[in-house]
Amino acid sequence: MSERLLRLASALLTPRGIKAGAGEEVIEVSAPASTAAVLYEKVRRTIDYQEEHLLRRNAILRILKRFVGSDMPLEKMAANLLQELVWARYLPNKEVPTSFINELKPVILKYEPLLRASDELGKDREAIFHWILDVMSTEIEYAVAPPYGEEAVVSYMYEEMRGRVYWDPKLPLTEEDRDLKLYIAIHQTLLKSNLATMRFRALTLYYPDWPGPSTPSRIRDLAENLETIIQTIDHQINHPVTNKLGLLLHALRDVIEKNPEGFPALLANPEALDREISKALKKRTKRFRVRLRRTVVRAVVFLFLTKMLLALMIEVPYDLLVVKETHLVPLFINVLFHPFFLAFLSLTIGIPEKKNTAEYQSAVRALIVGTDHDLLNIRIKRESFGAWSKIFAVVYVLMFIFTYGGIAALLTNLDFNWLSVTMFLFFLSLVTFFGIRIRGSTKEIVLSDARKGVVGSLFDIFMLPIVRAGRWMSLRVAKINVFIYFFDFIIEAPLKVAVRFIESWVAFVREKREEI
Repeated sequence: MSERLLRLASALLTPRGIKAGAGEEVIEVSAPASTAAVLYEKVRRTIDYQEEHLLRRNAILRILKRFVGSDMPLEKMAANLLQELVWARYLPNKEVPTSFINELKPVILKYEPLLRASDELGKDREAIFHWILDVMSTEIEYAVAPPYGEEAVVSYMYEEMRGRVYWDPKLPLTEEDRDLKLYIAIHQTLLKSNLATMRFRALTLYYPDWPGPSTPSRIRDLAENLETIIQTIDHQINHPVTNKLGLLLHALRDVIEKNPEGFPALLANPEALDREISKALKKRTKRFRVRLRRTVVRAVVFLFLTKMLLALMIEVPYDLLVVKETHLVPLFINVLFHPFFLAFLSLTIGIPEKKNTAEYQSAVRALIVGTDHDLLNIRIKRESFGAWSKIFAVVYVLMFIFTYGGIAALLTNLDFNWLSVTMFLFFLSLVTFFGIRIRGSTKEIVLSDARKGVVGSLFDIFMLPIVRAGRWMSLRVAKINVFIYFFDFIIEAPLKVAVRFIESWVAFVREKREEI
């Protein structure tokens, strides 16, 4: 066990990213161009909040969509892509060697046959086109910033979990399927990998020789069997598995990175290790609270602005033109309630730090010496309620009608019209779902599940229909974001042309100055 942890520690200390050698030509951008690009990225992140570890990959995806949708040849994309990433400071200025363009070019070019093949797949071609861009953008992200440490942690966790997971014999899975699903689940849990990242990682598990330039035969094989490959990979990704070991590895990683030379001594000193785990957990908890507050503030501000805009565009005109009068109370409630409710759900999160620290310490000790621990043994089985399923379905429908009907009746008594009621319930569903998701983010730091009292259980029962409806809506509404469409297609393309003009102008002025 200790030897495996020492190998993990070595991998975590491996430098990542690309950096030019002494005297090597580098990609350099001007300060005005970079400032404009960075400002745009900040404004866009306010409108479309994303996890920080996904920002660069999502920026790469946006750039690729714009490039592929234009007349730009694929062989020119590498240079332009790297320049835009440096503009927006997703890559450091004056550190990326220009020679890396030639390394990235074949990676981009190998996707051309796949993109051509997607055009011939009929009604599914749009979904397959986006699937290819997901994989392409993730591979480029891995190329510009190889995640050696993260992948090492995933591999370590996978080896640990293989002997700790109990699979229900009734699940019709081969050993290979189980291993693959476990690896994918660990990647998702530990690194919070999104769908695009998992598509690329699953593809590389099936085809280990795909990363990099690849061979003509491999590229042709993928292009000819593209639809089958996509169906197989997406089926593997969508299998749900959870675990706790990722949290422990995060804490261990913090300890290793703080003092890599002293880590072997800690393995032989449980008390000292407990103290270091406690310190690391306090820092991680503090960072989590800061990130949580920032997330909530952004979400509340965005929700408030959205509600104000919809009130001015839809509710007020409807009241004036159809109802012929404006009821201020429903209008104010519809504008203010949802942001305040989201803030309440998000900011009333509690973390039992003392109990959590003790659980981390005991679980880490069990992990290091290879002993059993309740938090490290995971059972995966098929849920089956038998004859109760139909009864539960009827009860759920009744709860849905009771909850939404009761809220609608209360709003009607407050002079809400049908449009105001509809908008209130729509946003209530979305806000409740996102609020519960934010509350669930404590799983990133809390090892054991919190026990709920009577009030919490009743809240879950009555709010379940709203949360489920909110989840269903979010999966569809997220695809129809007018603000994001406006930024991506109306603002970003002209802005990048302007930034490129600024860059060329600064270079021209610099050249003329040197001539003088």
